[in-house]
Amino acid sequence: MKKIIFTLFTFLVLMGIGNAQQKKPNIILILADDLGYSDLGAYGSEISTPNLDRLANEGLRLKQFYNNSICAPTRASLITGQYQHKAGVGYFSNDLGLPAYQGYINTESLTIAEVLRSNGYITATSGKWHVSGNGKSLPWDRGFDLVFPKQEKNADSGAPTFKAQTDPEGYPLESSFSTEVINREAEGFLDQIKTQEKPFFLYLAHTAPHWPLVALPQDIAKYKGRYDKGWEAIRQERFERQKQLGLTPIKTEASIPDEDIYDWSRLSYDQRQLWAKKMEIFAAMVDRLDQTVGKLLKKLKDNGQLDNTLIVFLSDNGAPAEDLVRWFHGARLNTGPVGTEGSFESQSKNWSYASNTPFKAFKDYTYEGGINAPFIAWFPGKVAKGIRQGTGHVIDLAPTFYDLAGAVYPKDYKGIKSNKLPGKSLLPVLFQGQDTVSRAEGLFWERAGNRAARIGKWKLVSTWPSYKWELYDLEQDPTERKDIAGLHHDVVSRLSTAYFRWAKDNGVVDFAELEAREPQSMKDFRESKVQEIAPPAFRFK
Repeated sequence: MKKIIFTLFTFLVLMGIGNAQQKKPNIILILADDLGYSDLGAYGSEISTPNLDRLANEGLRLKQFYNNSICAPTRASLITGQYQHKAGVGYFSNDLGLPAYQGYINTESLTIAEVLRSNGYITATSGKWHVSGNGKSLPWDRGFDLVFPKQEKNADSGAPTFKAQTDPEGYPLESSFSTEVINREAEGFLDQIKTQEKPFFLYLAHTAPHWPLVALPQDIAKYKGRYDKGWEAIRQERFERQKQLGLTPIKTEASIPDEDIYDWSRLSYDQRQLWAKKMEIFAAMVDRLDQTVGKLLKKLKDNGQLDNTLIVFLSDNGAPAEDLVRWFHGARLNTGPVGTEGSFESQSKNWSYASNTPFKAFKDYTYEGGINAPFIAWFPGKVAKGIRQGTGHVIDLAPTFYDLAGAVYPKDYKGIKSNKLPGKSLLPVLFQGQDTVSRAEGLFWERAGNRAARIGKWKLVSTWPSYKWELYDLEQDPTERKDIAGLHHDVVSRLSTAYFRWAKDNGVVDFAELEAREPQSMKDFRESKVQEIAPPAFRFK
């Protein structure tokens, strides 16, 4: 009976969507890179993000929306609806010689573009791809009609390059300002297709606010002096705003900080000024990202495409702990001040501690700070407005879009059997006001030995190189302050059994067997996330 009611509801939504033209809805998926849970105004930030805040206030925000903790694995799941190992990107965009770890999307895992194009959609992507390798699984080979950048080398690496040109606002458009370039190309695609009767799917994958920290002077100037109070004060301010917004229960305590987070009060004046500058630039990058969202909305309105378009915004993981310069052991030396093209600085663990408020840990970890990120859905007059729990995952977006578009997911595609979709449609949450996704089987994670399982309120976590499970009750302890594994052996057993069943089904290999295959650069990446106990001498001016 529930299935009949939901099917009828979906039909009525689709009947009401497309104005007089009776079109299927357009779908825009916007992905930010390394944006933390609290980095938008709508999630508690002091950073100016009026356009994304508008989408959040007029649409839906989820308190819990999960990713795979790091870019390439998240993107593989996002674009296919598969767990990353099943899609072939279990580790990263590196080929480790095993099917689940080949570093690019396999042919059994269909992309959203392949499915929607087969069901009458025009498909376009602009920005970071990061799920191809060995000359395979390039975006134009995986269902996209319009692609930027369309260069095989860049598509493999995930890093767009651009020809020097001048923007109407008067500044050069180079790789430093890729946010503007990526958005402009997307707007160009919208212009190309505005006279066509077909609906469209646009995957807009930004590189901001991922390091290196580079931003426009006029954007940086907005935040001069804003971060002179330090990360702990900013974290507390954001935490209080999250409570006021209803994102976090009033009685919640923020997570316990890592021992290597620096004490702001013990830094020298010069050190504080230099650290504050980093966050001013990070804020400027987020600000510019939001400005491009405003430009995209204007383009949609000018083209008559806005009212029939679902827009979904999210981040690929939590804010990062890695130190870019330490990671490369000086191979990339700063040749200019932080904020310019000559700098390779990142916001590092200290400021990411504020970005991931109120959660524990960072990108690449399976604690909430690494895998829980902002989620906004906007569809004028259609999305049930408000803030809801959600407990969604990136694997849920593909089945959601297929349901909304009335698209058929094929059992076979080009003679190859398609992987079944493990995710759930979010339409009941988006349109019916349902608070959470119904998912009895749970959710699971593994990335470079970091593991997690969640079923209901319970969450298991282990962090490499340890195999010891920690257990958290996320209803009572959403910031993972107290490990209660010792009090609930039965829960640990039940969730660990479910985890190992999932791991077997998805080709997950014990990381001890994979570590020898891991590139040295990625080992250095993991090591760079632990700070020196004493603040180092500063490398930038």
